[in-house]
Amino acid sequence: MKKYTPNKYICYLYFLVPLIINAIISYSSNEDIWYILKYGEVILQHGFIHTDILTIHSGLHIVIQQGFSNIIFYLIYKAFNTYGFFLLCELYVGLYLFIIYKICMLLSNKKILLSVLIATITCTLLEISFITPSPRIFTYLHLLLIIYIMELFYKDNKSKAIYFLPLISLIQINTHASLWFYLFLFMLPYVVTLIIQKNKNVIKLLIIMLIMFLVGFINPYTYENVFFPFLVYDPIISQYIEELYPAMLLSPENSVVATSIFFYIILAVELLIYIYYKKGKLELRHLFLFGGTTILALAHIRNISVFLIATLPILANYLKDMKWSVNDTYVDTKKTWIIMGIFILVLSILNPNRLESEARKGGEFLLENYDKDIVLYINYDYGSYLEFLGFKCYSDTRAEVFTKKGNRKKDLFTEAYIMQRTCNNYKEFLKYYNFTHLVVHKETCLYQYLIRDKTKIIFKDKEYVIFEL
Repeated sequence: MKKYTPNKYICYLYFLVPLIINAIISYSSNEDIWYILKYGEVILQHGFIHTDILTIHSGLHIVIQQGFSNIIFYLIYKAFNTYGFFLLCELYVGLYLFIIYKICMLLSNKKILLSVLIATITCTLLEISFITPSPRIFTYLHLLLIIYIMELFYKDNKSKAIYFLPLISLIQINTHASLWFYLFLFMLPYVVTLIIQKNKNVIKLLIIMLIMFLVGFINPYTYENVFFPFLVYDPIISQYIEELYPAMLLSPENSVVATSIFFYIILAVELLIYIYYKKGKLELRHLFLFGGTTILALAHIRNISVFLIATLPILANYLKDMKWSVNDTYVDTKKTWIIMGIFILVLSILNPNRLESEARKGGEFLLENYDKDIVLYINYDYGSYLEFLGFKCYSDTRAEVFTKKGNRKKDLFTEAYIMQRTCNNYKEFLKYYNFTHLVVHKETCLYQYLIRDKTKIIFKDKEYVIFEL
């Protein structure tokens, strides 16, 4: 009987797992996509505006810090509808797999199976909660490229790959400025390590970082994008936006608890590997990277994705002395890839409606029966979809636009929260804005007061109703 020796192409078949998962999942929880699409349309029609035109409020200062991402998503949606987002996410999952694989091969002295497994596990874990059509998918790729380039430079200080870092900075500032400074956070462990080791090549790296910083000003909003988190974000946002909650197990929000449990399980597994596998060596730069991103994840659950990207690939270095092999077998890899490729395509076609909004039915009802010039009060979560349809709303999911620090005019964020939770002076509030219609969640006090006042209901859904004044 002929004996077959497995090759790297058999190991690559593991990559099919995250690709299949992406073909199955939907992105229905992503309400932000609707204002992203609307922004893309607005930019193409009016350019990079500095005053908000999506809400009923006038004169609110805005910074579209995701500008070119918005354009990309809008053009994809216009050309391919929601199916285009599957293709985009599938492409980026493939890029993540490739870059993580290259990082692991570099760190593990070319242990193919180990590298493939880590890449597959990392992407699979990311897909559980974090891969969705949003500017973050570009940021994840840029952060992985930072790790890869920094590892190349650390191993060979003559590596020319670092000259691509300013280009990454330029792309990041124009696609997702709010996380632009994360590029520097990911580089910091390598800079500190080189300083501790008294490596003179750290000067070259610091010069590159300075160029990256200066390049960051090449964007439609110049310094406002560079310093976006510090100029715009108000601490009050962190009290009410779930993704900005710390990783805690006693949160009143079930989704926060679930995401926190997920993080602590991954953290515990990684710590157990470091504790019980004695042959591995945790490099200083990796210790800094692990510690820094753990702190980020503990501070805000949205940073758990950053933690996964930073800490899982570096395990390849720690586990490189383990024996990694597969049994001798034969697999027709070309035939398998063709069959599985068709399988992925079929799965993706069977799941066409990848984007949904809780406000879709109500929005379509308003679109069919009313003009777009109605004055619309709407809950925070539903506003983006109604604005996507062309209505102007009281609020939406762009939290920073509604803080006084962000809009430079009025603290609408607190006002909106009070109206949803306490309803103090609600009649004066409704009169002040002269609302004609209200989309109100059934669990809010405003709903109870409007029902008590026998306000006219024109539409009912499972979670909300639409009132007409």
